[in-house]
Amino acid sequence: MKAVWLLFCLGLARGSIFRRHYLPQVERFAQRLDSVETNPQENPQLVRNTIVYDPTAAASTSQQNLEQIRRVNAEYYPNQQRYNKKHMNKKLSKSLQDSSEDLVRFRYADGEYSQIPLNADQERVFSINKRISRPTQAAMSNDEDLEQFRLVKGVYYAIPRYGDEQQLFSLINKNIERTEAYGDATEWKGIKYAVGPQSKVLTKDIESIFYEAQKAMKHPSEETKGKYHEMYETVSVENTEDARLNATQLLKKYQYPVEEHVVRTDDGYFLTLFRIVKQTEKHVKDVVQRPVVLLMHSMLGSADDWLLMGPSQSLAYLLADQGYDVWLGNARGNRYTRHHVNHHPAQPDFWRYSNDEIALNDLPAMIDYALKTTGQRKLFYVGYDLGTTAYFALASTRPEYNDKVIMMYALSPMAYMSHVRSPLVKMIAPNSPFYNNLKQYLKDGEFNPSKELVYTMGGEMLENEIGCKKIASNVNFVMSGMNVENIEMKTIRVIMGHLPAGGSTRQVRQYGQAAATRDFRMYDYGSEINQEVYGQQVPPVYDVTKISTPVALYFSEHDWLAHPKDVLRLKEQLPNVTEYYQVPEEYFSHMDFLYSLKAPAVVYKKLIDSINNNIIKN
Repeated sequence: MKAVWLLFCLGLARGSIFRRHYLPQVERFAQRLDSVETNPQENPQLVRNTIVYDPTAAASTSQQNLEQIRRVNAEYYPNQQRYNKKHMNKKLSKSLQDSSEDLVRFRYADGEYSQIPLNADQERVFSINKRISRPTQAAMSNDEDLEQFRLVKGVYYAIPRYGDEQQLFSLINKNIERTEAYGDATEWKGIKYAVGPQSKVLTKDIESIFYEAQKAMKHPSEETKGKYHEMYETVSVENTEDARLNATQLLKKYQYPVEEHVVRTDDGYFLTLFRIVKQTEKHVKDVVQRPVVLLMHSMLGSADDWLLMGPSQSLAYLLADQGYDVWLGNARGNRYTRHHVNHHPAQPDFWRYSNDEIALNDLPAMIDYALKTTGQRKLFYVGYDLGTTAYFALASTRPEYNDKVIMMYALSPMAYMSHVRSPLVKMIAPNSPFYNNLKQYLKDGEFNPSKELVYTMGGEMLENEIGCKKIASNVNFVMSGMNVENIEMKTIRVIMGHLPAGGSTRQVRQYGQAAATRDFRMYDYGSEINQEVYGQQVPPVYDVTKISTPVALYFSEHDWLAHPKDVLRLKEQLPNVTEYYQVPEEYFSHMDFLYSLKAPAVVYKKLIDSINNNIIKN
């Protein structure tokens, strides 16, 4: 009886018995956690980028603190796309009852628990799974769940009762360590941490993953790296307007007439195409109808890829100046194509597609629409990166599209990937020693790799080798590599404002599969599902020998993604290769095909001359 009375007194002193609503609350200007209801249709990106103000609490919070919190949000999600306010959650309505209670921050994680760095004004950080299917007050019992708050080196976690159990157990057992944001360059400790504290990956495995990539990079002196860093830091604080403008705004800014067109695919995605119709006709003035050129972007890219260097530099402008009818395509899932008949980007079903769907659904829809709109029978096709993969898959599967393309220009052709140099692609290959540790980041959804992994790899490959720390946070640079000497510093600032533009995890995973299998195949679901989908346990091979379209292959010696050996294999199997061109520049990287100051002279001039000659022949 004394023990019961003692427990009652302790509970009374703590306030948890009579204060039914004692729960951690959102920071002073927001709402109590027990008033939050989650909506499964709600966009998690919006939730975690939105600050909800409570008038009574905001009055007690200084403007300085609010600005600090905004700044933390911006740094934690540097590349998140913001959605229209009409999607905002309206359910945060209950006001604070007592502003003197302990207050904490929370943030929804996209299907996973998040650790948020502490700052001086935060004593605790709680993470809540966005999948809670009922109000937090109903889902969490105060007394029981408060006992589950676990302090790990200064970080608290709140464990939702209805969360994913697998994630829950991994969270409880996870050893949290504080490391520098960009990893430890010495002896690859940062990489070992990034792939998992309990990883059995050996140093020799890491070295083998990075060896070819490092060998393909130009290594500037320490003095030169310091100069690059200083130049980039100067440019990064400038107000670079082009980093914020979309494709239509960029074209209008530089006085290029632009039209926006929307086409629906057979499986319900809405794709935006941009058409540049400039009235100057130089080399095609004798042609009644101006030839159509369709440009198709890279993995995690968009139509913006062809515009970011500006007039007289980017290929889209140069083709328009020549009088061509230029169309810029967009594959599903990027910033311009996040619409579907039935699915919202916040739903996993929206992202259940691979490069196969882009090749067999998106590309035919765009080609047919452009030809129908212009009244043409054929067009020129220029693909880069993913744009080459998609056309090779389409033309080998649906032969009728060989007759709709006058000539296909493949910049950095990516079909065979067995010699790929990119450390990120090699690490996610199923035969990689890293795969078991990284597959947790490769679940269906929008491709959003571990920031620790990206920062650490970027720190090793880009910050240490180039001297530009901020570039290391961009997954496109980390995946593709770069030669900083070839890219103007202000262009890097613009590129980072537009990349990554979005894509699915299956797309990236499919390139990892290609690196492991050494073949150009359809997406591998696993033997059981493959049997249901394809009628066989292994995915079918794309037979490129069936491609009759004339093909021009443009490649470089030091490309991380399109290795010369893989391009040669492709050339030997394609029946109609009319141009096989290796860019005569040392250390010409994968991204240099779009953004190098030398690209107009060593790539685009040859390409445009080839198109002009084909018009004369036809």
